[in-house]
Amino acid sequence: MVLGEYFKKLEQKYITCSQEQRDSILYILDNIFECKDIEDIVFYIKKIDNITNLPSRDVLMKDILSLKNRAMLIILHINQIDAIKQLYGFDIVKKVITDKAQKLQEILKEEEASLYSINFEKFAILVQDERYFNKYFSILKYQIFNNLDNYTYHTDENDKILSDFCAGISYGTEHLHHTANVALQEAIISKTNYKIYSDDPKHMELKKRSLDKYKIYKTALHDGNIVPYFQPIFSSQTEKIIKYEALARIVLSDGTVVSPNDFLNTAIEDKTFEFFTKQMMQKVFNIYANNSCEISMNLTYDNIRSHSMLEYIKNRLQKYGGERITFEIVETEEIHDYKVVENFILMVKEYGCKISIDDFGSGYSNFTNLIKLNIDFIKIDGSITTKLLSDKKAKIMVQGLIQFAKNINIKTIAEFVSSKELFDCMKELGVDFVQGYYLGMPKSPKEYALE
Repeated sequence: MVLGEYFKKLEQKYITCSQEQRDSILYILDNIFECKDIEDIVFYIKKIDNITNLPSRDVLMKDILSLKNRAMLIILHINQIDAIKQLYGFDIVKKVITDKAQKLQEILKEEEASLYSINFEKFAILVQDERYFNKYFSILKYQIFNNLDNYTYHTDENDKILSDFCAGISYGTEHLHHTANVALQEAIISKTNYKIYSDDPKHMELKKRSLDKYKIYKTALHDGNIVPYFQPIFSSQTEKIIKYEALARIVLSDGTVVSPNDFLNTAIEDKTFEFFTKQMMQKVFNIYANNSCEISMNLTYDNIRSHSMLEYIKNRLQKYGGERITFEIVETEEIHDYKVVENFILMVKEYGCKISIDDFGSGYSNFTNLIKLNIDFIKIDGSITTKLLSDKKAKIMVQGLIQFAKNINIKTIAEFVSSKELFDCMKELGVDFVQGYYLGMPKSPKEYALE
């Protein structure tokens, strides 16, 4: 019988037994734990996590309060629990958590470190002896993070489930749980394995800004305040609007408009990017349904390789149609499988959609793979466009990209066109369409008479 089950039975026994039997139980516990306070004993008996049989968060908080010397606290977060729950159900989540608890117990030595179960997503490791701080930091980096046996789980059908950790680490005696959690949130937001809490003033200010952005984003997502703004794209020859690109913004309660520079990375790193994309997309389709204009929407490689996102897009296209929709796919080094991109293009083309490759030229542009794809536009990366007037090499590169696109019958769009001089240069080089502050700022749909 595991310790947690034993304690539960012992608690029931203590409540119902005679005084003589209670004295006997206390005598046994006194010898085991060197503790004579029945309230402490019952507290620890009651605060055993039901799934892992580990001490719970309440026990951790009590142990932190009793610290007399500097301690080390590691809070471990299982990154994929929400996804596992959606895909496999709660029973598999419990098995994954149990599996994690068992493997962590095998790594730790009871006399050096204590392991706790905080909730379904988190474990905590408390090291109270400074002699072992470096040891458990190494265990975290080289065993918990890097040992494959510690982060995979196999279902009864032999499905291999990825369930790795990220961690927040803090040292001290006061507010140890809070500071380790702050470090953990930094690790989650920055998409790194771990962060160590620091109270350096400059570092604290950066953390505050990061957490403020995170809070703004999460509140907006929850309240439905992710909204589309629109920036027009013009023909370089006629200077008339041919379509609008939908760009995400957050509108605060006081009317302040927050640009994507302040929240987009947070959205991507927060594991809620798909929910964010769906919220944005639905609002764009609402506007699309009430207009005859053409609209572009941005998608990432992660979006188009997600089965649930693909089903959502297919559903929206079935409802609204796609003849005036262009999907812009960001061309980055994260595209590992061009077959995924090809399959997505084939699907949306069935509904009349067009495809643009965004930020073309910023990563490792693979011309061979692009030729194989049935795309309609390439959007020349803004970081290249902005150098056009001052950098001869940039001009040669843009000229080459435009000629390459013409040879394979693909239209070109230049973004970040911010001045008449840049516009004239692009027009001279033969670019088909232009976009930028010189011709049109991102504005609300109402300002462009789209709603």
